[in-house]
Amino acid sequence: MLKKKRQRKYLVKRCLELRSQVHAFAGSGDQEALHKLRVEIKKLKAFSKLTKLYKGEKEITIKKNIRKIFHRAGLIREANINLQMIKQFDIHQPAFNTEAKDTIRQETAKFRLYRTHYNDDIRNTAVSFLNSLRPVHNHDIKHWVNRQLKKIAEVVTTTSTDQLHEARKRIKNLVYVHDILQKRLAAALTLNIDYLDQLQDVIGKWHDTAVAVELLTAHNSGSKAKITALQKEHDKADKAIHTIGDGFWDKVVKRD
Repeated sequence: MLKKKRQRKYLVKRCLELRSQVHAFAGSGDQEALHKLRVEIKKLKAFSKLTKLYKGEKEITIKKNIRKIFHRAGLIREANINLQMIKQFDIHQPAFNTEAKDTIRQETAKFRLYRTHYNDDIRNTAVSFLNSLRPVHNHDIKHWVNRQLKKIAEVVTTTSTDQLHEARKRIKNLVYVHDILQKRLAAALTLNIDYLDQLQDVIGKWHDTAVAVELLTAHNSGSKAKITALQKEHDKADKAIHTIGDGFWDKVVKRD
């Protein structure tokens, strides 16, 4: 059984780390701190999915203000990633470049302005979670894990790419929840977490090439040869997903 005590310890750690990264980014504007604070919120979101298993209780949803932090951090991170892609793929779009830099500057200023409010939001979220904790039976967790795996398999074992982003989020949720579990239960699930992490990483690379192709074509930047070469990279990334997804069930479950 996943006891309240273990859940409490995990949540306190997550909220403290989230607060630490909020302060780190507000103080320095460091993109790595921004990335880490978004990861911490994703872990809280994953935990909220687990609370669906509380008997007789509704899922504990992430507070609106925490979602606002995530959204603002996302705007900054997306703009920064776009700048990186502009440089990496030699995209000549001065207006787009200026717009991305303006977004980073303006949204970072707003982030710093609301830093104290964010502290309160994190504390209130922690209190809300901690007051709602319930123990979860092992068989309920196993059933939930199996449901997630089936939904992931439905996407990565087909040629369709429509739901890959959603599948990646499910994979990350599964990995984050696995980290909460006590060692005995985690071992009983026999999940190959390394494989799942590799799978989500491959999907992430596929997504990055898709965004780069979209940037090049949408802004009429780069030569035809450059776009063709990048499209080949995207096709290669697509193939890599289905290669690693082939034999999903044999790979995702550890064998003795």
